[in-house]
Amino acid sequence: MSHSTTNSIKTYPQTNELITPGDILYSSKGWSTFLVGHVGIVGPDLSIHHSHPSGGYSDSLPGYLSRHKFGGDIIVFRPKIGASQAAEWAVKNIGAVNKYIFHLHLDNIALNYCSKFIWQAFWFSQSVDITSRNLSHRSKNWVYPMNIKSSWNLEVVTTINL
Repeated sequence: MSHSTTNSIKTYPQTNELITPGDILYSSKGWSTFLVGHVGIVGPDLSIHHSHPSGGYSDSLPGYLSRHKFGGDIIVFRPKIGASQAAEWAVKNIGAVNKYIFHLHLDNIALNYCSKFIWQAFWFSQSVDITSRNLSHRSKNWVYPMNIKSSWNLEVVTTINL
């Protein structure tokens, strides 16, 4: 299921920082993220693409932020390399996410979860394992939001306080 909305906002809330395709939004662990954290990626359309318990979603920034009903922080990371390629892959493949499940096969897009989808965006667009764990599409492993957050390829741009 892909849910799409238009995003007319160009900067992150309370900042002058431009929303940029490929940015990764990492939501802190809390009640809004079922105590595990959550990640999404900004597409070329400036929507946030993410695997969600209801399937693959493409939300406007306000729509994405509204999913965090219990507060917390969202750290915005910007990739040092491969941002536009990962963003393009995400927007083209979000509709292939059919079920939110912690499935070990990293090559499976239909059975997905948030951090695996972000990993796949970098792997399938340019064969980059952003976790530095020597993973490939043939791997059977978990990719946690914390693995994305600690990636060598990401630098903090800003924090959104909810």
